[in-house]
Amino acid sequence: MSMNVRAFVVALPLALLACDMAGVPARMTYGRGRVELDAGNYEAAIELFTKALRLDPNMAVAYNDRGLAELYLRRYDDALPDLDSAIHKAPGLWPAYNNRGMVHDGLGAFKQAIADYNQALRLKPGEAIALSNRGLARYHFGDDDHALEDFNAALEANPSYAQAYNNRGMVRLRQGQLDSAVQDFRTALVHAPRLREPHVNLSNAFDRKGQYDSALVHGRVAITVGGGSATAHNNLGMAFQHLHQRDSALASFDAALARDPRLVVALSNRGILRLEMGDTTGGRKDLEAVIAVGTDAELAADAAVRLQKLRRRPV
Repeated sequence: MSMNVRAFVVALPLALLACDMAGVPARMTYGRGRVELDAGNYEAAIELFTKALRLDPNMAVAYNDRGLAELYLRRYDDALPDLDSAIHKAPGLWPAYNNRGMVHDGLGAFKQAIADYNQALRLKPGEAIALSNRGLARYHFGDDDHALEDFNAALEANPSYAQAYNNRGMVRLRQGQLDSAVQDFRTALVHAPRLREPHVNLSNAFDRKGQYDSALVHGRVAITVGGGSATAHNNLGMAFQHLHQRDSALASFDAALARDPRLVVALSNRGILRLEMGDTTGGRKDLEAVIAVGTDAELAADAAVRLQKLRRRPV
């Protein structure tokens, strides 16, 4: 099973920041960085925030937003000290705690992530973004009950919060509440029709319900939105595989692994498919990689069983 959750980092509105920033050159450079950040040009944004910090080393928001850009690029080791600096220079800056929580979540430090979100919520009670992100950390930690509480609270604070519907659907999907999960994913799309994650997750949910044509429809949409994630391509491959379209399934798994070579569910799926297609060498290589990556004990155990059966085959 491959699922997609959505968390959100926070950059502060420029209009609210101007009064806090010393010096016109630093402010202008920071503003240019924000334009690049909002456009998704993260390397350019980092360069401009760095220049702004040379002009004004006490600009907490530049540390926050440089850390945010590094977080988008998954450079957690760079993002963490920047967000630490933002918090040190402006202890009341709740987005910095939220964003540092995202870094800790990305590093698998879920308790530290939850602690950061708790502080963000102390500084801004009822903030839907922090509530939803804390719910994600709790979901990753395996605490579904409290994750649901956070997602429900986020939706009470913001009933149009598409990402919280998507994330709540993920908990319900993991709990086997497939119809409720589908309803949440569909509601997310009502509020944000261009959001990729609900399509990714609907593909997975319909695949689990045995509705493979519907899984295929949402899988095809998912890979066209935002460039298509590794998970989206994997889930599309699963739908193709269940519809016995093996060549298309293999191409989808290849696309998933081109985007994320360590996505073990795609390695497992491709390995199994390769064995079914008679490619023993390729299948063995993928299953060995599942074990080597070691991020999913259940898939690793399944790979070990399949590899053992291969060794027992008569030559």
